[in-house]
Amino acid sequence: MQVLFTTPLEEEIPAFQSLSLTDVVQLTNDIDQRLKKQNKSPVALDFMVHDGEGQKLYTGTYHIGSSFAANLYEHICYRLIERRMRSDEEIQQRDRLLHQLTQEAPSALRIDVNDHLRRQEEANQTWWSRLSPKARIMGGAAAGVMLLVMVFAIGMVAVVSDQSNALAAMHQSYEEEQQMNDLYAEAMAGDPDTAIDVLQEKNDRSDQETAVLVHLLIGQGAYEEAIQMTDQSAEAIASAIFDQQGIEALTAFQEEHETAVGHFELAYEDARFDDVVAVDDVPMNAERQEKLGYAYMKTGNVDEAKQMASEISSESLNDHIQTYETLTADIDDRQTQIDEEEEADDPDDDQIEELEEEIADLETQRDDL
Repeated sequence: MQVLFTTPLEEEIPAFQSLSLTDVVQLTNDIDQRLKKQNKSPVALDFMVHDGEGQKLYTGTYHIGSSFAANLYEHICYRLIERRMRSDEEIQQRDRLLHQLTQEAPSALRIDVNDHLRRQEEANQTWWSRLSPKARIMGGAAAGVMLLVMVFAIGMVAVVSDQSNALAAMHQSYEEEQQMNDLYAEAMAGDPDTAIDVLQEKNDRSDQETAVLVHLLIGQGAYEEAIQMTDQSAEAIASAIFDQQGIEALTAFQEEHETAVGHFELAYEDARFDDVVAVDDVPMNAERQEKLGYAYMKTGNVDEAKQMASEISSESLNDHIQTYETLTADIDDRQTQIDEEEEADDPDDDQIEELEEEIADLETQRDDL
């Protein structure tokens, strides 16, 4: 499962870049703890969860640093658990998603989803549902009277103050938020067209709505519209296309819009590592930095590769570099033996041939890294 944030957290969480759910859960947990220790206000981050092949599984807004959840995994689980299900099919879909999320979350941060579901079901079974039919009728009548009193009281307050305008604004805001949540849910369930149409018709889209619109348009392959609907550069759109749809879609986009992202990713895909390190002004994320470090290694720029591995704390890249250096040292050692043997008064041709075969084998191993 992959997570794509449509709003960034400066220098910590990038926008429009797919990250693994496991990494995001740990990252958001660490940032959440730091924000709470520093008593900083929560930060709203819009995000989408997808399966890595463009199929959206969940979308929402996560307030990192709030008391609601300690990380993105908890946020999604709690929201799913508290959501009212309208059918057995929806319950099954929710439970499957909860199971997937829990499987991919770091083991130390997993919650007991079944226990939370049970408690939510108990909470939904209110005292009202336990009353007898007669008691419900009487309670309903009393509630009706109370509701009339409340409505009358609110009406009186509205007459003598401007609170009615505030109530109306609050109601409108709530209705708009609910409408957008429904649209996002429909898009997540496989019906993005309705959400796209509604968002395109809005003249006063929020940054969040624009970001979601761009994401949905890219998912539909409407790249030109995505560029026109946002102030994002072609580089940002290229990154989003690659993250959402892969190398083939990026290749098609690159034919119409030449971008550094396109040059970089296509060169890396084709193993043209000299071209990879030569591309300038590429918007970097952790994944692209690791690719650049790998390209440095493959072109023999080991010091640059080590620096990149250190910057992003990549164990995988470090392991590759160490293996590359070991193989290179072995090749150099055998070449030294060949040189010494060739300079001897009576060179051993069989030994030289054996050493040359070993060098060829070691070079193949290095090339296959």
